[in-house]
Amino acid sequence: DDMPGMNDHKFSILIYALFFGAIMGGKLLFVLVEWPAFRGGEIEFISDFRYGFVFFGGLLGSMLMGVLASRWMRLPYLGTADYFGVALPMGHWLGRLGCLAAGCCYGRPTSMPWAVTYRNPASSTPDELAGVPLHPVQVYESLAVAAMALFLWLRVLPLVKKGKLHPGTVFLGYVFLYSLARFVIEYFRGDDRGLSMGPLSPSQWLSLAGMGLAGALLARSAAKLKKAVLR
Repeated sequence: DDMPGMNDHKFSILIYALFFGAIMGGKLLFVLVEWPAFRGGEIEFISDFRYGFVFFGGLLGSMLMGVLASRWMRLPYLGTADYFGVALPMGHWLGRLGCLAAGCCYGRPTSMPWAVTYRNPASSTPDELAGVPLHPVQVYESLAVAAMALFLWLRVLPLVKKGKLHPGTVFLGYVFLYSLARFVIEYFRGDDRGLSMGPLSPSQWLSLAGMGLAGALLARSAAKLKKAVLR
């Protein structure tokens, strides 16, 4: 009810648009980072469509569809995006727990006492890692995004509603915080990280881009707000 210009019909259209953008963006970026496997026929785009999505691709795809849908329905993009900047990590933490249960997006071998092991042959973890203690990176990410959601919802969004922060601050804050967390968590991932891109994985390069862009926009917004207050 607090989302400016929103009603049930527009909300339904927006949800479907964001879902479509997330699915297609996540899949297309997966094709890009795993192109050798697709080119060699190890992975098929249609028959294997339900496998393999890259989160950053889904985020970019949903952002693009959000822009298009917002313009079409005449909704304020940044003001609307702030609410999804809270809702997205709330859903993301649960999704990563699903990854934990399935054994996908698994971590590197570790001797830490909180390590997890997979022994079920139905697990997505490779057979050679069956019974090997692994970093529970899915839990690391789940805890990180849950903390982000609570911080943005309880501390940042109220300030945007009161006009003390510019619209878009919540969403940009989410992009910055998630990019930072993902950059660090990538060092503990043990699954295939895609095409080699120097010392960093593709997701780490995207994390740096996300931190840089979101950080620059947040700094610009803060500078404008400070200037307006001084006036």
